[in-house]
Amino acid sequence: MLRQSCGKCHFANTRRPSDITIADFWGWEKTDPNINADNKGVSLVLVNTEKGRKLFEAVKDQMTVIPAKLEDCLQPNLLSPTKLHPQRQVFESDYVNKDMAYVMKKYGKEKYLNKKIRSLFLKFKGFIKHIITN
Repeated sequence: MLRQSCGKCHFANTRRPSDITIADFWGWEKTDPNINADNKGVSLVLVNTEKGRKLFEAVKDQMTVIPAKLEDCLQPNLLSPTKLHPQRQVFESDYVNKDMAYVMKKYGKEKYLNKKIRSLFLKFKGFIKHIITN
């Protein structure tokens, strides 16, 4: 479930107010098909301001840095806000008025979730309810 604000996020573009943006690099294969040989993922660093450039220059020698074209780095949330699911409001209402077990059964594919994942969801139940009610 996404927050309502995710559907209208004004930061979901490449004109960002932060000095640096750090994200998962979803287009690494286009830049260098060998940089993820260990299959642990690749981080993306976008330098957005002059201050960000200076900070990046100060630390880049401590990292493996491979320059990339911006168009090869564009993942959906760097292009536009996430489209909210049409049943988002109903899901949230069900969660608030019922419980996590109910929404997992109604909306999830519980038969495909292993026991450990179900356990993690249930552990967060109290935490999420606390956030919603406070």
